[in-house]
Amino acid sequence: MLDSGNMGFEIKRSKRLDGELAVGPSLAMSNFCYSIFRLDPYVGCQHSCTYCYTRFLPGKRPSTQLAARVDYPRLFRRSIGVLRQKGIRLPPFRMSALTDPFQPVENRLKLSLELMKVARNNDVPLIVSTKSTLTASSPWLDELKELADEGLVVVQLSIAFLDETVSRRLEPGAPSPSDRLRVAEVLSAEGIPVVLRFQPLVPYLNSSEEHIERYVEEAKAVGAKHIIAEALRISSWKDLEFFSRIIDKNHFDRLKNRLLWEHYPKSSQKHPNKEWRLRTYTFLSERVFKNGLGFGLCREGFYSLNKSPDCCGIYLLRKKVLRWTLYELLYGQRPGYEYLSREEISLIPLAGLRRKLERHWEIILETASNKKLLRELTDSREDLQT
Repeated sequence: MLDSGNMGFEIKRSKRLDGELAVGPSLAMSNFCYSIFRLDPYVGCQHSCTYCYTRFLPGKRPSTQLAARVDYPRLFRRSIGVLRQKGIRLPPFRMSALTDPFQPVENRLKLSLELMKVARNNDVPLIVSTKSTLTASSPWLDELKELADEGLVVVQLSIAFLDETVSRRLEPGAPSPSDRLRVAEVLSAEGIPVVLRFQPLVPYLNSSEEHIERYVEEAKAVGAKHIIAEALRISSWKDLEFFSRIIDKNHFDRLKNRLLWEHYPKSSQKHPNKEWRLRTYTFLSERVFKNGLGFGLCREGFYSLNKSPDCCGIYLLRKKVLRWTLYELLYGQRPGYEYLSREEISLIPLAGLRRKLERHWEIILETASNKKLLRELTDSREDLQT
C-alpha cells in the first residue's frame, strides 16, 4: 500500500480481484438481489451519508479514510478474460456496490471511467449506482452514451429526499437532490436508461403520501424509466437519534416507537415492521404504475408489488442475464432472460468468486426449506413451489 500524501486518499494495489467481484453472502443479498457482481475501485465514500448501510459491515473504514485501487481496471479486464475462456455467462456488474464510483476522487483518477471502457470493449453490462453529478459531464457522459448505444448500461441515481435541507444534513458530501434530478434529465435526454433509487424510505420523513406523489411526478418529469424502493435499516436505536434534528418532536416520537420496528430475520438489524412496509410500498407501487413507470423493491419479498420484469431495471439492458434468487426457486425462471446456472458456477476458475456464489445458492435453498422464514421474508403463501 502506498500513501498518496496530501491528495487525501491512499493508493492500494492488488494482484487479483477474485472473490471481490461479488458481494458477501447474506440473507438479504443472497435471497433477493440479482446484482451481486460488483466493481468497487474505491474504498470509503466522500458522500458521508449518515444512513449508509455499509456502516454495518465488519471492519468498516470511516468514510474519511478513502483508498483508491489504481490497478482495478487492469485486474477486471484480466478476470473477464478468465471467465470468458470458460464460457461463463455474466449478469450485469454493479458499479459500485459499496461506494459511489463517481465521488469527487474520480475526477482526478478516472478509475470508473476506465472500468466503463473495459466493460464496453468486453461486452459486459453495467448497472451504475451513484449520487454524483459527474456522469452528466465529459468524458464520463460520453462513455455512458457509448455503453447505452450498445444496450450495456443502466444508471441508477440515488435520490431519497427532495427537501434540500434534509438532504444536506443526511448526505453532507453528496450533490443536492435538485442537482441529481438535473443529471437524470440530462442522461435521459441522451438515451441513457435512468432508474431512481428511492431509498431509504424513512417513516415520518419521506414516506408520506404527499412526498411519494411528488417523488413519482419528479421521476416522470426527468425521464426516469423505473423506481426502486427500500426502507431504512438500523443496527441500534442510536441510529435514529440523528433524525431528531430533522423531524418534529411528535413525528420523532412515533419514529422511535419500538412497536414500529422489527428485527430483520437472523440479524441484529431492524427495519420498519411488515405492516408499515406493505402499506407504504403498496401506495408507492400503485402511484408508480399509474404514471407508467417500472417499479421494484430492493431486497424485499413482496413479489406481488413489483410491476416490472425485474427489480433492478436489468430489463432495460440488451443482455438480460440473471442469477437465481429465491423468486426463481419459488416461481421458476422469469421469461425472456438467460440464467447463470449452478453448473456454470461450479466451472468458475476464480476460487474466491466461485465459493461466494455457491454460498449464495446454499442460503437460497436453506430459506426455501424453512416455511417460517419464508413467511417472514415474503408475501408467498400456499403457492410455494418448493
